[in-house]
Parts: sequence; C-alpha cells; structure tokens
Amino acid sequence: MNTWTIVKDEAAYERALSLAKGSYQQGLLLGYENLSGSTLKGAAKHWGGRYARSRDALLARLKKAGIPVSEQTGDHGKRLLVIG
Repeated sequence: MNTWTIVKDEAAYERALSLAKGSYQQGLLLGYENLSGSTLKGAAKHWGGRYARSRDALLARLKKAGIPVSEQTGDHGKRLLVIG
C-alpha cells in the first residue's frame, strides 16, 4: 500500500482519513510522509516545527475519536504509523 503507514483495520483507516486536515496530514495517513519529518523536502524542511505540530494535532484528533494509532519501528529505524 505505502511506505510509512501500516493499516490493520480498514474501517479505522477510512475514519482516520476523514479526520485529516490538509494534504500533509493526508500524506501521513497515506504513507507518503513519515512521523519523523525526514520526508519533508525543499522549503518545508525550514518549517519542521509547524509540521511536527500538525502531526501531533492529527494523532491527538485520531485518539480522541477512538481510532487506535501507534508507532512501530521498521527496518533501519524507520518510524511507521500503525492504524488499527
């Protein structure tokens, strides 16, 4: 499916996608962006703090909605988002 996200519950994943605000948060859920922020490119790298707050806000919103989310360490220390 994607590189940075593991989906264990498709229904929870669909609910999570509906709570994403903006393309960056969608990218996190779709697996195009990662939890560490290392996938940020160009000018976005200079705004890393704002992207970190956006990640934290998304994860808080998901937890408040009762969507199980966690983090798993993958190959070479990759931080993977686990939904479900």
